[in-house]
Amino acid sequence: MPGGPVSAVMSDNEAARFAAQRLAFSPLVFQACRALRDLGILEQVSRARGKGVTASEVVATGTVSAYVAALLLEAGLGAGLCTCEDLAPEPRFFITAMGVYWLRDQLTRVNAEFNHHVCYGGAFHLREALLEGRAAGLPAIDATGAATVYEALASLAPDVKKAWFDFDHYYSDGVFEACLPRVLAPGVRHVVDIGGNTGRFARLCLEGGVERMTLVDLPGQLAVARENLKGFAPRVDYAPTNVLDVAAPFPAGADVYWLSQFLDCFGEDEIRSILARVRAAMRPDSKVFILETFWNEQRYEAARFCVIGTSLYFACIANGNSRMYHSEVMKGLARDAGLVVADEVKHVGLSHSLIVLGAG
Repeated sequence: MPGGPVSAVMSDNEAARFAAQRLAFSPLVFQACRALRDLGILEQVSRARGKGVTASEVVATGTVSAYVAALLLEAGLGAGLCTCEDLAPEPRFFITAMGVYWLRDQLTRVNAEFNHHVCYGGAFHLREALLEGRAAGLPAIDATGAATVYEALASLAPDVKKAWFDFDHYYSDGVFEACLPRVLAPGVRHVVDIGGNTGRFARLCLEGGVERMTLVDLPGQLAVARENLKGFAPRVDYAPTNVLDVAAPFPAGADVYWLSQFLDCFGEDEIRSILARVRAAMRPDSKVFILETFWNEQRYEAARFCVIGTSLYFACIANGNSRMYHSEVMKGLARDAGLVVADEVKHVGLSHSLIVLGAG
């Protein structure tokens, strides 16, 4: 490694120990890398290209002190965002491919901001959340005493709410359009969106010509959806529902029941209950679509890592009992609820799978 008397070749044991140290310091390094990016220093390194940047050149821009410039450039070196040539009179830093992703890649930024604003403070309580089965980290971002993040969404601080919705929408937007032709098959007139959130999928269905949409969600979420869909008011119904209420029925007789990135918000017994009530509401020819990011159905290691990491958010911040599931677990829960798997489409959009179910 350039930048000092560090061996460029490590044994397997040395590499494993180094990886362990990177993990040990990762909370501090993560925040340093955000500062390196947000203070414009990594941008300056990037624009210097093959010339590189020294701490003194960063200071000359008037953004930070010499202490901060050196500290953050060195943190970038340790994190892998920069390389370094240890030249007199001071080291010169160059951006790496990883640094370019940290600076430019939308996926990386969405994940980083979600973890910073939504998860970081509460992550201290992950062990407590796991042992007690509750969202023990949620109070770090919510002062209302809500049991789940979904109840707290309307009252979250603006930067936290923005990071949450940016994360949610990034993983949803592109895949919705990819699924639409299957959902709006000939003869589909009424779609029930369970967990309708802000109404983005409902808008696509309405624009695609569906005659009637019904959104099922908590009242706070439906208030946002109602505002976003006010131009379609005559064709949209709203069903304020706590889906955890086992006695709460779902709208009956629809052609399609749509559950997008929704069931991962619940524990297995809760999913069985939700799907059993969907089954009770269906006609014999109705279809159910479950759209999820299953950790075992990812094409890339980075995607699987992100999906598994999101499970920790669910455990600590969201509700304390849900996760990103293995696809076979989800299909088994559907069968338990009296549904049959009619089709499964893998690798839809960024990282999703679409399971199509019929009445058993």
